Amino acid sequence: MNRLEGKVAIVTGAGQGLGLAVSRLFAEEGAKVVGTGRHVEKVERAFAAVLEEHPEFEMVAMQHEISKRDEWERVIEDTVARFGKVDILVNNASVTSGKYLMDIDEDSFMNVMKINVVGELFGIQTIAPYFEKNGGGSIVNVNSIGSMVSGDADGWDPAYSASKGAARSLTRHAAFQLSGKGIRVNSVFPGPIETPMLRESLQNDPAIAARVEANNPLPPHISTAEHIAQGVLFLASDESATMCGAEVVIDCGHVVI
Repeated sequence: MNRLEGKVAIVTGAGQGLGLAVSRLFAEEGAKVVGTGRHVEKVERAFAAVLEEHPEFEMVAMQHEISKRDEWERVIEDTVARFGKVDILVNNASVTSGKYLMDIDEDSFMNVMKINVVGELFGIQTIAPYFEKNGGGSIVNVNSIGSMVSGDADGWDPAYSASKGAARSLTRHAAFQLSGKGIRVNSVFPGPIETPMLRESLQNDPAIAARVEANNPLPPHISTAEHIAQGVLFLASDESATMCGAEVVIDCGHVVI
């Protein structure tokens, strides 16, 4: 506990899944958390449920379109106005196209790139001068093993994988160029994450369960959002103080098969 005591964190895409798990874990560890989302009502509802259980947490929701630079400026300014500073940025928000290679149209492809790559770029560019002025900070980018492998028999969403490949390269450049300013930039690379729909499929379809087990050999074969959040916490905390440009893969062994 208290691994982030006194820290202030911005977490994008905080209304559900991994973003919500990270926000909750950070609050448990003592951080003040600003969770952002395109649809702020979703973040507000999610945070309200957490705060009902833990009224001592300090969690605030903010509307945020990450592909707009001025929105980044506003979120950072509002966070500093509310909590006095920012120490951590978690670039978690992303989208998929839901389409296979030959079905992707230009608009769908460019929308994925705009949010997953340009949005991350704007976040880094906007927070970096603030971190430099205030003695440093930690940026954790949520990537995907989709940037490392082409997938199983069904393949990955190529637009999503391409965007995460670009974001992977962007992270390495940012880590190199910002390290001398006391700014650490690292990434987590989740594999498949358990969802209610996936859990139901695994329980009801032995063929899907067998394929998931074969493709992800380390039990329990599928990570939860909480598993991934622990990796984000480590990279955000002072425990990883000498890590920069690191790629932490959390995938039940998928990339090693």
